[in-house]
Amino acid sequence: MTSAEFEQLLEAYERDVFTFCKHLATNHDTASDLYQETVLAAFEIRSRIDAANNPKSFLFAIAAGKWKNMRKKALRRQRIAPELQLEEWANASTGNSTEKAVDQAATQKAIHKAILEMKDKFRIPLILHYFDNCQTEAIAIVCGVPTGTVKSRLHKARALLKKSLEKEGLMYE
Repeated sequence: MTSAEFEQLLEAYERDVFTFCKHLATNHDTASDLYQETVLAAFEIRSRIDAANNPKSFLFAIAAGKWKNMRKKALRRQRIAPELQLEEWANASTGNSTEKAVDQAATQKAIHKAILEMKDKFRIPLILHYFDNCQTEAIAIVCGVPTGTVKSRLHKARALLKKSLEKEGLMYE
């Protein structure tokens, strides 16, 4: 793949890849770093990208791998020199104090918290399926596991989400 072809590929999928990075990192700055690392890694191996063989999944797989590496590095650093974690989720109802908006914000915050607490093997398929509308086959490619494993991980992730929301006193359908 030439540099020009890579640019076209990146223009086609940059929004999707960045959105995926934002869902993984939940912090805009960290998501930007993750996106940049993903693009650099993809550019370095652009000769292996096949435009006819679902390049979006290939880019998602690179981002997921980079995210796992970033998390491992952060966990090592946290063990060596622990830092206080700040609450990063802003209240979704800024300036809107109706009861419905407050309930919706609380539910949204509980969902995000539950997703953040999941292991990556459950969280990544859940994000890809529900936030990025990926099919199970594409998720299997990204995660490097069989389709059946993706389906079971999605099932388990939904169960974990339900359990967490019930623990918070929120109803889950």
